[in-house]
Amino acid sequence: MKGPTLIVDGYNIIGAWESLKQLKEEDFGSARDQLIAILAAYYPWCWERVIIVFDGQNFAWDYCDGVEVVFTEASESADTMIERLAAGLSARSRVEVATSDYAELRAAAALGATILSAPALKEKLEVERRAFSERLARTNKGRSLFLNDLLQQSVIDRLEKMRKP
Repeated sequence: MKGPTLIVDGYNIIGAWESLKQLKEEDFGSARDQLIAILAAYYPWCWERVIIVFDGQNFAWDYCDGVEVVFTEASESADTMIERLAAGLSARSRVEVATSDYAELRAAAALGATILSAPALKEKLEVERRAFSERLARTNKGRSLFLNDLLQQSVIDRLEKMRKP
């Protein structure tokens, strides 16, 4: 079975993670970019797909390092977009929603999504970082290191599909 899709309440996570919250005070755009970079670094090990939703003024859907970044229309909140995405995607695959907004957590759970609070998302990323470091230490004992030693089999399979015409 393919991995879950992660839908992230972008501004909520930025406001909940202390490092991003501090960065937001200095440069709001940099805080967004940092969240995107963090999730882009980890998503192949944890999720099939990552969608970060931000409140916006003009609808935009873009890709940044494999992560889908969505800005809502001015008339639609990120919460509403997250609920629509969770409802549509959870019918076909596993969905995780990351937010610390209590109402959003309840709505996502009611739609069949697994919920991750901001601290739970951070912990999941830390667990993956430690697991990656351990894999790296195990595979690099006195021999050359190959990319396949570091990647999960699902990632290797996706790369192989892309390589073959």
